[in-house]
Formats: sequence, structure tokens, C-alpha cells
Amino acid sequence: MKVAINTLNFRQGGGVERYILDLIKGFHDEQITPRIYTCKADATLAENRWIELIKTNLSLIPRKLRHRFLSSFVRQHRQADEVILSLFYLYCDIFICGGNHKGYLRSQNKTANLYERFIKIPFEQKVLNECKLVIAHSKLMKKELIELYQVPEQKIQVLYPPANTAKFNPISAEQRQALREKLGFNADEIIYLFPSTGHHRKGYALLKNYFNHADLPIRLVVAGTPVKESKNVVSLGFCKNMPELYQAADFTIMASSYEPFGLVGLESILSGTPVIFSENMACLEVLQNNFGFTFSRDDVASLASAVKNSINLVKAGKARIDNPHACLNYDPELTSHIEQLLQIMKNL
Repeated sequence: MKVAINTLNFRQGGGVERYILDLIKGFHDEQITPRIYTCKADATLAENRWIELIKTNLSLIPRKLRHRFLSSFVRQHRQADEVILSLFYLYCDIFICGGNHKGYLRSQNKTANLYERFIKIPFEQKVLNECKLVIAHSKLMKKELIELYQVPEQKIQVLYPPANTAKFNPISAEQRQALREKLGFNADEIIYLFPSTGHHRKGYALLKNYFNHADLPIRLVVAGTPVKESKNVVSLGFCKNMPELYQAADFTIMASSYEPFGLVGLESILSGTPVIFSENMACLEVLQNNFGFTFSRDDVASLASAVKNSINLVKAGKARIDNPHACLNYDPELTSHIEQLLQIMKNL
């Protein structure tokens, strides 16, 4: 069996781009060299040595139409014995779904514009109809695909995404104290990390309002898109030291209005830091035991209660997670994920 991945842009990045590079690493460890179909590629990536790159030039095609043209190219040039995966809405045999536009619009109470209504959403439907199997990254995603796109339930399998357990892991109390001093976190303040580049969807306004009105020893530390600093809010801007920030923080907090999974939750837990998440976030499907606290976005009192409970946990010296895997109900290792994915492909 040969493996291929269809992607609009083969590059380093967050979310989907990072997941594709993880898959390539996992396939390489299994002595599999995947073909990568794309219209744009970063020639400096180390992963280039582990792939066969098949590239077409779509630079003259409007960006919003490239899905269609790349899909046509792959359909024409695919090998007969390969299984094609895609994490974008592109032609493939197995579509790995981490999000959908109808679900996003519904969560934001938005109406589709002309492009979304006549091009984007119909092409999502086309991909879902034509692929042989859909892998959903959460039960929430599976539910939305059934309800909003009428994908048959038997065509969807839930497979949670992997996390980098080598990069995100706990450190000793002594190391953590030194790290907090290095980052400028005061010993008498409780740090709530908010990692985000999409503040509106991640619920920044709700959190900022609460923290700025709270008369407590708490600080909201925003890592990502810069924000204006205020009473209890600090902005670090875009950061490349996320493992250190997770390790140094007391809690990771997020109030997303829509989160089809949320790898942030796993990365925080694996770093030994509990979470405070709005109860609609899909990554809560895989969290168990003493992972932290949840709250309702529609009830500020529940957020206040979660924060106060977290303060009490810190004061009791019980806020760190010594055994992160005990807080997860699945194996987040890349090797396990690749093993399950290959089995799915063999059964296709």
C-alpha cells in the first residue's frame, strides 16, 4: 500500500500544517515514503527528505478556487495503488476532518456569504460525498457532519489527534520555579495562560472582562496575537517557547465559542498544567480525573467559581499534574496514532 497526502501548502505552521508534518514523521518511522500533492511547498523543510513531492503551479489561480484545481490535478495524476489522505477539503480517499464551515457559522450565529454559500460549502459537501471514509477528530465533529452535511454515520470514524509528548512534558518544582523567574512571573500571582491567534473565537473578551474586574492575585497571560495590556492582563505577543509557558503557568484557560477539538488542552495537560475550559470544547471528550475545571460561557458566575476553585487548589499545593497520561482517556503518542491510521487505511 502506498500513501499520499493532498495539501494546499506544504510548509511549517500551526494546526493542520503541523499535523501533516507529524504524519510524515510517523510514516517515515514505519519506513513509508508518502507522496505529497501540493501547489506550494517550502523547499527548506527537513521533512522533504522523507517524501516524494508532486507539485503543480496554481499561482495564477485565485486563492479561493485553488481547492478545485488542485483536486482535479490529483484526480488525474494519482497512482492506482495509493491511498490519498487530506486534511483540507480536497479530493482524497480518506478525509481527516478537524473542522467544517457550517458548524463554525452556526456557532457564531452567522449567515453564509455568497462565496461561502455557492463555492466553499458546496465543495466541502462534494469532498465529504466523494471520499470513501471520513476521520473525525472528535465526537462533536462527527455529530456536526451527520447533522449539517448528511454524511452517513457508518462512513465516519473518530480518531483523536496525536500530541508531541517529547516536546510537552512536566518539569520538576525547582526547574519550574527557575522558569517562572526567567519569564518574570511573580511568586505571589497565579498565572492563567491564554494561547491564541483567534481571540474572538477563543473567548478573549469574556476572559479579559472577568480578569480586569477581579480583585484577586491572578493574571491573564496572552501568548499569540498581541493585545493591549490592562489591569490583570499581560500580552507576550507571538511566542516560540510554548512548552516553557505551559510548564510555568498555573493554568491554561480558554473560553472558545467553537472548538472542534483543541490541541491546546492536551499540550497543557502533558506539560503538567491543568486547564480551565468552557464546557463546549471538544477536547474535553478525552480529559478525565483531575484535569482542571470547566465553566459555561453563558454564565459568568460559573467562570468565577472555576477560577476561585483553581486558586484554592494552588494554595493547597495540589495544582500540578504529576501523571499527565492519567488525565487522558486515549494514547496521544504519534506511534499509536499512525498504527491506528494505517489499520484504517488497510481496511478501506
